[in-house]
Amino acid sequence: MIIGSLQMNVEKKDKIKNLNTIEKLINHSVDSVDLVVMPELFSTGYFFDSASELMEIAEEIPNGYTTNRLSGIAKSSNCHFVGAIVEKEKSHLYITAIVVGPSGYIGKQRKRHLTDHELEFFSCGEDSNVFDINGCKIGVVICFEGWFPESSRELMLKGAQIICHSALTCQERTLDIMRIRAIENKAYLILANSISTEYLNKEAITFRGDSRVIDYDGNILVNAGQEEKLITVEVNEEHTIRKDLDDCKDLIAEVKKHTY
Repeated sequence: MIIGSLQMNVEKKDKIKNLNTIEKLINHSVDSVDLVVMPELFSTGYFFDSASELMEIAEEIPNGYTTNRLSGIAKSSNCHFVGAIVEKEKSHLYITAIVVGPSGYIGKQRKRHLTDHELEFFSCGEDSNVFDINGCKIGVVICFEGWFPESSRELMLKGAQIICHSALTCQERTLDIMRIRAIENKAYLILANSISTEYLNKEAITFRGDSRVIDYDGNILVNAGQEEKLITVEVNEEHTIRKDLDDCKDLIAEVKKHTY
């Protein structure tokens, strides 16, 4: 498979411009791509002042603008996409990753672990799913969820070969943690971050970029630095089916000695 991370400068509340950016970067890629991960809240930006403001830009899934437009890009580029958006269901708001492909909408994953700031506005998801992409199993963690080893471990136990990390981070520690997640679960990991600057209580916050693809040994295969770009790399996802380590031929049997 050829997998990638799409690093972008997200324009606040401008879904049309942000989806145009995604389409442009995909169309300019010299390689066809099977799977691309995008940053958290890639279509709207992240910091908002009120639940009512969020409700105005939130979408139903799969019937909203972003899911439909991204499905169209997926069809024209023969690519699968993963990225988190603001979802609304009745009076509830969620940070939810959507998974779409050339045939349209595939599924969604609601963020289960929320920061204190997010808990002011959003409800928590309740489960984790694994999705089949051309015979490869992928799982999704959304930003802060990466700090919880249980999230990635649960996906690995469900068969995930690639972990998609739709993120917004300023911290180098998050990058280090996600490298560990790849190693301890023997899975490829795609981290997609933004290079946007947003404001919280008049304080400027700039997301650090450094989107990357990490292999199951913790090697950084490709890094986007601080540019708006699509990075891609060819991987052999079959290498992640057998869950073994140098000193352990059956990682899953050892993991199952613990109760989660």
